[in-house]
Amino acid sequence: MKSRLNKYLKLTVASSICATFLTGCAHLQKCDIPDDLGALPSGTPAILAIGTSDQIRQAAIADARTDVAARRPKIAITGGFAAWPVGVPEKYFQLVQSYPQVPLPCGCTSPWLQQAGIYAEAYNHEILPYLLSQNAVRH
Repeated sequence: MKSRLNKYLKLTVASSICATFLTGCAHLQKCDIPDDLGALPSGTPAILAIGTSDQIRQAAIADARTDVAARRPKIAITGGFAAWPVGVPEKYFQLVQSYPQVPLPCGCTSPWLQQAGIYAEAYNHEILPYLLSQNAVRH
């Protein structure tokens, strides 16, 4: 009887952990989850809803160049289960964490994750050399 109970408890705990990671747990996200899952969050680049992958990349690059010219760089963060600065090498995570964020959809329930990932990678790829040059000037 005791071994059956132990097996049952182990199975229950393992199943709960797997279910959390497989389905994603929205309250674990470090981003806003909109009430209307089909709507883009406020301030999100509209190109995500209407653009092709190439158009999204071009818009992200243009936005990054505009932000550099204005000397107001941001960092684009998105992701499903965990949001992160897509396209930024891990060794620079500490550097980019202090910058304001581009408002992008994130969270495992967002239908815009693929588009947000395309945008974030292109934006961050364009902005990172500027951030690195600014960091070198400060030191």
